[in-house]
This record gives sequence, structure tokens and C-alpha cells, in this order.
Amino acid sequence: MNPQTIFIAILGVTLLNGFISPAVPLVFLLAPVWLPEFAPHNQIAVLYGTSLIVSVSTLMLSGVPAGIYEAVTGRKETDQTSMLIWLGTAILLTIPGLL
Repeated sequence: MNPQTIFIAILGVTLLNGFISPAVPLVFLLAPVWLPEFAPHNQIAVLYGTSLIVSVSTLMLSGVPAGIYEAVTGRKETDQTSMLIWLGTAILLTIPGLL
């Protein structure tokens, strides 16, 4: 598989997690903390922002094991193995929302 194709799959999994994660209600309730004053304060805007925050957090957290793998093995470039580790971690972070 092509690393770019795997990355598209990673993005899809993280977007799915942004909608179904158990963390969504918590981030939604914390909206007064992260929502800027100039943004609309209606439920739809807050829900989209919440979903985006959870999705990006999943994307960043799931990349940590792949980065550690690359550092430990001394790789200079990301390859298919690193991308599959990233995808696997993203899937693991999405499982609680699926259950």
C-alpha cells in the first residue's frame, strides 16, 4: 500500500472518532473554555468545533507511537510500517466510540 493511501485512511478514522468518541460530550461541555468570543455560540458551531478538536487530538495522539517507532529504529523517512502503526493506533483510539 502507498503511504499516502494509508494516511487518507488515518484521516477517515480520526474523523469518525471525532463524531463517535466518548470524549465528545466532555469537550462540548468545555466549550466556554476553548470557544473564542467572536465565534457563534450556537449548538451547531460548538458541535462542529468539538468534533474537530477530538479529530485533531486523535490524529496527533495516534501519531506518537509511529514517531517513537521511527526514532527507535533510526529511520529518516516515514514508510509503510510507520503509517500502519499510526493507522492501528488511530483504530484503537476509535474502538471505545464504536462500543
